[in-house]
Amino acid sequence: MSPGAVRVRFAPSPTGRLHVGGARTALFNWLFARHHGGTLVLRIEDTDLQRSTREAEHALVGDLRWLGIDWDEGPDRGGPHGPYRQTERIAIYAAQAERLLAGELAFRCFCADDELERKRQAQLAAGLEPRYDGTCLRLPPDEIEARRRAGQPHTVRFHVPAGVVRFEDRVRGEITFGSDTVGDFVLLRSNGLPTYNYACVVDDAAMRITHVIRGEDHLSNTLRQVMLYEALGFGRPVFAHVSLILGEDRQKLKKREGQEGTYVDEYRDRGYLPSALVNFLALLGWSSASGDEILTRERLCAEFDLDRVSRSAAIFDVQKFRWMAGEHLRAADLAELARASAPFLRAAGLDPARGEVWLRAFRDGIASLAELPDRVRDLLDPGSPEPEALAAIETAGARRLLSLVDERWQTHAGLDGAAFKALLQECGKSLGLKGRDLFMPARAALTGRVHGPELPLLFDALGEVAARARWHARAS
Repeated sequence: MSPGAVRVRFAPSPTGRLHVGGARTALFNWLFARHHGGTLVLRIEDTDLQRSTREAEHALVGDLRWLGIDWDEGPDRGGPHGPYRQTERIAIYAAQAERLLAGELAFRCFCADDELERKRQAQLAAGLEPRYDGTCLRLPPDEIEARRRAGQPHTVRFHVPAGVVRFEDRVRGEITFGSDTVGDFVLLRSNGLPTYNYACVVDDAAMRITHVIRGEDHLSNTLRQVMLYEALGFGRPVFAHVSLILGEDRQKLKKREGQEGTYVDEYRDRGYLPSALVNFLALLGWSSASGDEILTRERLCAEFDLDRVSRSAAIFDVQKFRWMAGEHLRAADLAELARASAPFLRAAGLDPARGEVWLRAFRDGIASLAELPDRVRDLLDPGSPEPEALAAIETAGARRLLSLVDERWQTHAGLDGAAFKALLQECGKSLGLKGRDLFMPARAALTGRVHGPELPLLFDALGEVAARARWHARAS
């Protein structure tokens, strides 16, 4: 494949929030394009006039940008094959429909919606698969013209040819459908707007799309689309239908309000790093030849190809995601994390200026930045000490340690975590204390806990003034 020859697209409908399944589709297309030095097109499929909004479009675009997915052509960037919103391409769909009508590959249908629904219910009652019965297929030309002049609403339907439809899928191999599994389907609605399958074919052909990478739930659509490619004389793209994402209950991860973790904005609002979600989504149906699971964007772009996309369903394992999110958080630049944590700290009434200090102490134990304020508050206002902590500072050795450190601290003002540790070890050496007998009482005195981050990090996170006050209170 020559460099730059690949052209793929992500074509969301702006009718709601970006689902993680849609985000994975966008990601796979983006990775494939970047791997091959190709082009990613963003196309907005906004022909559902009742549900599509510009607000939803802006939110989708914002979520894609947060993930780090960029595109080369689209509504905001333009390009040689625009416009890139379907509502701005109505004349193109009408012109292609006229071609099909002229070749008698499509026909005008004047059947009213209520009439079609009545026939559909009758077919269901008879145990038949509902499909169009061909009422308007052979209308005489003069009758068609008379009805049009009278302003009678009508759709344009594709006349499905008899036969077998075959296409090669890059993930699933050869796929075969009998065309008799579908009836003559609508291309243009009575308001002139295109249906999904028709607009897809016209747009993908016009935009020179070479590969269509999408979920396996689109396989039945591909049957219709392949027939349309043939009828319109367009070359087919390469199809690759990836497995669906299932929840831990092995059910489809639905676009349902109230089901946590199904929308991209939830992960952003909860303080997860976008690199973590990108890494996790990339591994839902694909794997690195190395077997590595923690992968940067650069490695994903270098390694991703369709050959390693699996047919098996991908399971959205929440615990695995949280593990991965923690790994990305620990590998991230501390200054960048501090900037990203500022809104979460500010919302909790904490000073964002101390973000780096708190992150040094706590980032090993969190998966998202939204979890940082709770760790900080637990340190600053720990409540009652744990029974184990109280026991740790009541031993004879601990009492001598607390007293000696308290005494010497008076001549060691301006301590940071490292200096405090040195002072503690110096006092411990004098008393013959080390290891657990030295550090557990110190931790208990400062935090009221016996477990947590390293003592110097905790000291810095607490600050010397608060640490000194707590130590003195325990030593008294």
